[in-house]
Amino acid sequence: MTNGLSGPRKQFLDVLRVLATCAVVLMHVLTGATDVTDASIVPEYRSLLLSVMDLVTWCVPIFLLISGYLFLNPERTLTYPVMIKKYCRRIALAILLFGVPYAASELVVAERTFRIRMIPEALKMTLMGHTWSHMWYLYLILFLYLITPLLKKVLRVLPVWGVVAMMAVIFLGSSVAPFLNKVLDVNSIPVLPDGGVYFLYYLCGYFFAVREVCVDKGRNVWLTAAVAVLALGMILSRTLAGFSIQMAYNYPFTVLLAVLLFAAGWNGSIKKHRIPWQEAGALSFAVYLVHPVYVNLLYKFVKITPFTVLEQCGVQSVAAGQAVLILLLAAFCLVVLALATATAWVLRKIPVLRKYVL
Repeated sequence: MTNGLSGPRKQFLDVLRVLATCAVVLMHVLTGATDVTDASIVPEYRSLLLSVMDLVTWCVPIFLLISGYLFLNPERTLTYPVMIKKYCRRIALAILLFGVPYAASELVVAERTFRIRMIPEALKMTLMGHTWSHMWYLYLILFLYLITPLLKKVLRVLPVWGVVAMMAVIFLGSSVAPFLNKVLDVNSIPVLPDGGVYFLYYLCGYFFAVREVCVDKGRNVWLTAAVAVLALGMILSRTLAGFSIQMAYNYPFTVLLAVLLFAAGWNGSIKKHRIPWQEAGALSFAVYLVHPVYVNLLYKFVKITPFTVLEQCGVQSVAAGQAVLILLLAAFCLVVLALATATAWVLRKIPVLRKYVL
């Protein structure tokens, strides 16, 4: 969801960006449905829903890896004036242009009327970060952009092993320790702030940027196999062992899966594809911004969700219900993705939005 560097590596970033955007949409289709659904319908499908969440939670980490790969690249010079005028301004404008209407819509729904004073109230809410939940990523990336020029100076004097050591400390303190506290149901293991893991993803992108890409099809096969094994292991832990802790952006499984997925794309061979990845990647940011509009329209106004459709199907067995639910989640995801993509395409046709925001 950021502008890329020129050159042959751009394609794998576009592929990852598009796939991560699709995963975000699926995640919000799922979480949005559970938020508005009677909890009595969900328990028998809890294991399946957690497995789906496990397989898409890597989406935001991938965005951060991409940003770190692009902006922390030692070959790229980024001064504060450039960072603020070009990249920070873009994110700030996106927060205002989309965050304020979203915040205002919450006020309208809550009061069932519209008042002119809602506009400054919505602006205040947005400045305080109280708008639609998916906008949190923009506040995070704005902060990372602001510290990037200073961070690049620090990384310039640190040896690679020093960066790796710092990443290891953050991984243990912000990922492993909180996960162990959750699994063991204790609070005795010292932890670093959870937000540290986002800094870790950003640094992981830098680590890939300073390494030379060595196209090795054999290695890529092993990386892809590792992703598959990790994902399968998590699914089996849900279905067979009854593991019930929902994965978060900072938990070790998510960290490893995101890094392996990025590594698989980074180490992959560059080929020409019929799929217009660059064009699709250019729409990703706008799709991210607008897709919750359609999720909310379907769930809160039309009042149709995958669970309500499943209930109407009258499926008799849990196994059949799980299969139908997977198809319904995929169908809802495709509908939302299609509508959001069409909206993004239209918005990018507006010159001022295309140049300064999208």
